[in-house]
Amino acid sequence: MRSLLLSTQVYQQYLDIQLTTKELYISNYVQMEIKRSYLVNIISFYFVLNLDGINTIGDAFALWSNKFKGSELKAILQVIPQLFNDRQLNFSNPKDKEKATSLLALYIKRFNLVIKTKFKNVNDLTSCARALVQMDVDYNNPEPGLKKFLLEFQDTKTCRSQCQIDQFILIHYREEVEQLIKVASQLPRNTNTRGFLNIASNLKEILAMGEKACDCKRCEKIGDAVIALNAPHNLRLEHTDSSFDYMCPTIEQPHYKHPSETQVVMNISNINLENNFND
Repeated sequence: MRSLLLSTQVYQQYLDIQLTTKELYISNYVQMEIKRSYLVNIISFYFVLNLDGINTIGDAFALWSNKFKGSELKAILQVIPQLFNDRQLNFSNPKDKEKATSLLALYIKRFNLVIKTKFKNVNDLTSCARALVQMDVDYNNPEPGLKKFLLEFQDTKTCRSQCQIDQFILIHYREEVEQLIKVASQLPRNTNTRGFLNIASNLKEILAMGEKACDCKRCEKIGDAVIALNAPHNLRLEHTDSSFDYMCPTIEQPHYKHPSETQVVMNISNINLENNFND
């Protein structure tokens, strides 16, 4: 689902062509995953940009790049620079900082709305409480609403006390989880299997330790498994991650692996290059 919302125009066009005739569905749990892995980082960057000691957009990017690495850095660099460039904001001009904060607040509000309205909902047996945290943002004064959302979303102790991820793994889908662990035990560790094997290892630990092994941090590590197990069997699970190639056949979940964004972009580039050469 993230690829439908956060990718290059070429990849979005590819996905639109592939999925345009299909009804698209999402669970509350998947919404939570998008908010956890992307939206929370965008909101955090908003507060960095809004710091008194940050004079320009460029200063905010420099601080973020020094403070954060990996997925947090990618989440920001994936979209925000293009968003500001499209509005021709100057990254070195202090006068454009206020414009950038207003634009970012509007983007956050609209993105949250798209998550809730672009897809139809399916049942979520995890009863994920983080997914239910509401974002109520006044565009004229966005800070209080954004702070409230972050505080409640990151209060994982309270959220965990209200969800049923332990019953989801240990009761509802215990047999399927055991099958996944068995399949993983027979696979070699390589680039393709690494993600699935890590998930299976965490699932195995949950079965061994029980409810106390279930928390929001652990949930982050087994997210793909939760998505696969939670998906209705009458729907096809669309994905790009290799882990689903091992999980979905095991639990008899229909699925389709799309080529990665890099593969699609490079393929289009190679076709254009060949056409130009032939011309």
